Amino acid sequence: MQDIEQERQRKQDLLMSSIVDAGYDTIAFQVYCEQIKQNGSQDIDLWTYEELQKTIQDFIKKEDQKELNVPNDLKQHDPEPANKIFQIPKVQDDSNFFTEVQCQLPGRTKLTDYIMENTHKQVEIIMSEYMSKSDGIISSYISFKIETKPIGWVVNRRFTDFLKLREILLMTYPCHLIPPIPGKKLKSQTGAAYLEKRMRIMELFLQNCLYHPLFKTHPLFSDFLEITDDSKLKEKFNQYEKQKGPSKPQEYTMTNGSCVLEITNELQNYSQALTDYLKNSQDIYKKTGNNFSKLCTDLENLSNTLTSITDNFNTLDKLTDGFIKQTKSKGAIEQIQLVYQELSKFVTGWQYGVNFQMKNVKENFYEFFRYHKKSQSSAYDYLQTKNKLQQKYLNQKNQLNDKKEQLYIKGDPTKWELPPDIPKTVKELQFNKGEAFKYMLPNETKQLSEVREMYAFMNHQLQDEINQMIDFRIKVYAKKFVRMGQMRALETAKFHHILANFLQVLAEMQGSTTGQMYNRRASVFIDQRYDQFFGIKPK
Repeated sequence: MQDIEQERQRKQDLLMSSIVDAGYDTIAFQVYCEQIKQNGSQDIDLWTYEELQKTIQDFIKKEDQKELNVPNDLKQHDPEPANKIFQIPKVQDDSNFFTEVQCQLPGRTKLTDYIMENTHKQVEIIMSEYMSKSDGIISSYISFKIETKPIGWVVNRRFTDFLKLREILLMTYPCHLIPPIPGKKLKSQTGAAYLEKRMRIMELFLQNCLYHPLFKTHPLFSDFLEITDDSKLKEKFNQYEKQKGPSKPQEYTMTNGSCVLEITNELQNYSQALTDYLKNSQDIYKKTGNNFSKLCTDLENLSNTLTSITDNFNTLDKLTDGFIKQTKSKGAIEQIQLVYQELSKFVTGWQYGVNFQMKNVKENFYEFFRYHKKSQSSAYDYLQTKNKLQQKYLNQKNQLNDKKEQLYIKGDPTKWELPPDIPKTVKELQFNKGEAFKYMLPNETKQLSEVREMYAFMNHQLQDEINQMIDFRIKVYAKKFVRMGQMRALETAKFHHILANFLQVLAEMQGSTTGQMYNRRASVFIDQRYDQFFGIKPK
C-alpha cells in the first residue's frame, strides 16, 4: 500500500512540475490524455510513471510546435488563453508576506478632545499622595491620589483599579505592548518606602499610557482619570470585562484605521536578535539596580559616620564652653570654640549633601532602573507571546497541510468539503494539487488564515512597540536627569555657601578679608541658582 502511494505521489509531482508549474493548458492536457488512453485517462493509478512521462513529453512537443507555427502578428494580438484563470496564482509565502487591511478607528473621549483642543498645553499625570481607607469593619486598603493637569481632574484609585484597567487594555490591544504595574501587594508590606515605590510605578504606567498614541484613546483610560464615583467606575469595568478582544485585524482599533500585516525574513531576524538583546540587557538592568542599591547603603553608612563626627564636634564645643565659663578664659580658647562650631556646621552641610545624593540615587537611579527592568521584562513577555502565536500558526499550518495531503492522496473528493461555487471541476482539481489545496477544507483554511493574519499583524507591530517603549524611556530619562542635575547644582551651591562661611571664619582669625569676599561671591552664586531653578531666593 505504501509503495502505491509513493508511486502516485511521484506521478502527481511530475504533473505539477511539467504541466501546471510550466504554465501549460491543463484542460488541453486532459483532452490529450483521453486521446491516448480512452478508458480511465482521469485515473492516475492506471498510468505507469513511464507512460505518463512519455505522454507529457509528447504533449509538450505538440504544444511548442503549435506556438512556433503561429505568426508573430497574431501572437501580439491574441487574447489571453482561456486556461489562464485556472493557473495557480502567485501568492506571497511566509518569507515575503505584506498587506494592509482596514480596521476600526478609535472614538472620541473627554481626554482626547481636551488634547486636540489644547495643543499648546501639555497634559501631565501626577501621583503624590496615598492614604489608608476602611473597607469594612476589619479590612482596609491603600488609595492613591491621581491628578491630571491642567485639566483639573482629581481621583483616588486603589491597586485593584489599576489591575483591572491593565487587563482591559491587554484584552483590547492583544498585539500591543502594555506597560507594567507593580505585582500584588504582600500584606506584610505596608511601610512608607514600599508604598512610595508602588506609587511611582503606577504613575509611570499612567504616564506611559498617556504618551502612547493608541492607549490614551481608550474610553476607559479617560474614565479612569476623570470619574470620582467608585460605583460608576465599577460599572465601566463590568461593561468592558464582558466584551471580547479582537480575533482578527479587521476587529482591531488603530489610530489610522488600518493594520499592516507582515511576515518577512527581516522581521524574523529582528525578532531573534531582540530576544537576545532583551534577555542580556535585562540582566544588566538587574546588576545596575543592585549596584545602585549598594551605593545607597554606602551613602547611608557615610551619612551615619558624618553624624558621629558632628556629634564629636558638638561635644567638643560644649566641653570648651564649660571650660571657658569655669575658668573665665579668653582669647585663643574662644577661637578654638568657634572653630568647633564651624566644623560642626561644615560636617552637617557635608552630611546634608550625602543625604541629598542618597535621595537622588534612590529616586532617579535605583527606582528608575527597577521600573525599567520591569518594563524590559514585560517587553520580553510580549515577544514570547508573539513567538507563541507564530508557533501556533506554524503548527496549525503543518497539520492542515498534512491533512490535505492525505485527502489528496486518497483521491476521494467527497471528503474534501469543497464549496459549491468554485470555478473548477472536480476532475481539474484531481490533476492540480495546488488548486485542490486552495479549495479543500474551506472552514479550517479560513481559521488558519485568521491566525496567520493576527500573527502577521503582531509581527509587524513588534518593532513599533519596542521603539515606543524606548522612546518613552528616553523621555523619562531626560525629565528625571534634568531635574536631578538641577537639584545637584543647588545642593552644590548650598555646600559652597557653608564652605564659604567656614573660610570666612578662618580668614578673620588671621586678620584677612579674603573670607568675606569669598562669602559674598558664594551668596550671589546660590541666589542665582535658586532664582534660576525655582524663581525664588533662599531665606
